[in-house]
This record gives sequence, structure tokens and C-alpha cells, in this order.
Amino acid sequence: MLALAALVGCTKNLNVDAVAPAITQGVSDQVGLRLASVTCPSGPRPLVANDTFNCTGAVVGGGSLTIAVTQTDDTGNITWKVASTDGLLDLAKVEGSIVTGLRTQAHVEAKVSCGGKWKAAGKGDKFDCQATAPDGTPIPIGVTVADGNGNVSWETK
Repeated sequence: MLALAALVGCTKNLNVDAVAPAITQGVSDQVGLRLASVTCPSGPRPLVANDTFNCTGAVVGGGSLTIAVTQTDDTGNITWKVASTDGLLDLAKVEGSIVTGLRTQAHVEAKVSCGGKWKAAGKGDKFDCQATAPDGTPIPIGVTVADGNGNVSWETK
């Protein structure tokens, strides 16, 4: 989540044009995704504490984010958070699933890396992750996206 003071004009409206660049930079810094664009509602938005609206971020490489923006006061300060994703996998969850599976199925306490924080992926897409056993032995993992809800299947190669 990010808080910032959006520029305020003399008309007592939130400068919505200043929100998109702040979100683009914040998503890059905090979530590790590059956004191709951010679209927020157009038109004047009065400065009102607790006013909320959504912006949409198009991710470079595919997928999108819905970003919930809240005015925290009536002077132009806002916070934002990623409310939902579409077409993106949370790789930390995928890695956690593989770690748990290797622990319960193969009795191996492995470290797993899928190469980032998020990945644009849809049903049927395949990609590789790398697990490493405690002795340093590499364990290649093949991952298949099962559906659009972030469910995957995986197997050792």
C-alpha cells in the first residue's frame, strides 16, 4: 500500500492525473511488476475523506490489476492497494505449494524459485521453477496453470 499527497488545484479537486504515475512507480517498487498503463476515472474528483475509486493497471507482458484508491483526507492524500488481479499468478503462492508438496511427498526441505513475484499466465500455460535440495542438488519443476483462479499443477522433471 502506498500513501501520497496528490497535487491539489485551486478548485479543491483531487489531481487524478497525479495518481496514475504514483501507482505505476509504487507497483514497480512494491509488487515487482511493470505497468504499461494505468487508467483511472476521468473528470474532477472532489476532495473528500474516505472517497474511493478504482484504477486499472495493464501489466507489461499480460494481465491486469485493479487498484483500489482511497482519499485519506480532504487535502489530497491517498492510499492505494492491489484489490484484484486478472491473468497473473502470485509466484510466492506457487513456490509455497511446491515447497509443501516436496516436503510431504518426497520428504525434502527444498528452496524453490519461480523467477519473480508475479507471472502473466492463463489456463494451460507452462513454465519452469527451480527447487534446490539441502545438499545443493537441483530439482527442476514443471508447472502447468490449471485455471484462471491461480491454481496450478506441478511435477518434477
